[in-house]
Amino acid sequence: MSDHIQENTEPDINLLDLLIALGQEKWTLILVTIFAALTGVMVSLNTPATYVSRTSIMPSQQSGGGGGMSSLGSLAGLAGLGAISNMAAGIKSSDELYIALMRSQSVQSKLIDQFKLNERYGAKNNVEAMQALTANVVFLADKKSGLIFIECQDKDPEFAALLANAQVKELNVILSRLAVTEAQQRRAYYEQEIVKTQAKIPQLELELKDAQKSSGVEVASLLSEADTLPGQIAAKELQIQVLSRFASGLNPDLKRLAVEISALRAQMARYEQSKPGQASENGKATLIQKATQAYNTLKIQEALLDGYIKQLELAKADEAKEGPAVQVVDEARAPEIRSKPERRKMVIAYTVTGLVIAFLLAFLRALLRHIRSSPEGLQRLRQLKRAWGFA
Repeated sequence: MSDHIQENTEPDINLLDLLIALGQEKWTLILVTIFAALTGVMVSLNTPATYVSRTSIMPSQQSGGGGGMSSLGSLAGLAGLGAISNMAAGIKSSDELYIALMRSQSVQSKLIDQFKLNERYGAKNNVEAMQALTANVVFLADKKSGLIFIECQDKDPEFAALLANAQVKELNVILSRLAVTEAQQRRAYYEQEIVKTQAKIPQLELELKDAQKSSGVEVASLLSEADTLPGQIAAKELQIQVLSRFASGLNPDLKRLAVEISALRAQMARYEQSKPGQASENGKATLIQKATQAYNTLKIQEALLDGYIKQLELAKADEAKEGPAVQVVDEARAPEIRSKPERRKMVIAYTVTGLVIAFLLAFLRALLRHIRSSPEGLQRLRQLKRAWGFA
């Protein structure tokens, strides 16, 4: 039985055997590692240097359509509505908008034509050139400072700086074009509204005269009496109608005016109930109400006309401007130190990789010797070759 056990026992590999086997393959470890290190040195020396040039810009605080919106504040003094100026605050563009504009097809196409990037990047068409341009240009937005950094890489440091500065120039061009287009649209809109409003005012004036003649009351003198309830109600209704043209139903001033009008109407109702001969005055009160409504409608149109005229002037001024521009904080310059390749890291990476490969080769060679050292191992090796079709 002991002979049977000895016959089926194969030599095992322990740690000492493994170290001995690696020692026998020390030249494999040394030569492969040295070869890998030399390869890393050659590759790092033959890899063209890449330079990165950076420029930083600060978006204009007045861009993003704020000019047209801020002009709504001119309506604030028409009826004591200071809240309009609050909702007319300028809207700032996000960093993502500027980056999207610089990555737009129009900007990239101009850069490709200007610098002949098809030839420089070896692109077959503009699509491949745009892909290469996107890979060589990086945009970074610093949320804390609000700055946008543009990094361009190229084998030529001078060209990297030119490309970075050209990105800013083309961004200003497209911002100017968009600003002028928006101003033109606003100008055309306000011109149309002015014509429509001017056509309404004469008819409203006639309706007011007829209403005042029927009621026998001069509405303007009635509303000028600040201590009368009808005057207060009419003045607040005028404010709320003008404000509703520019504010949503959630506006706090709209809610406040509505509450005040409701309270004044309740007070007016109690006052009317306490007056004698109320039935005989109902007809006249209705005529006065119609005259007041006609007066409010006329004043609203006059207020809107004045606001449209002021916004038209602002739109014409915006149209005459060159448009919003970004401010350059640091202009891109030709870098003196290369960005890539990092030769030391490249040589270390090749050396480590070669050492790992050398250990694998040494282990495989030692394992092969171990298998060939016994008849059973040779038999299994022949079976392995036959299974894979090598014998």
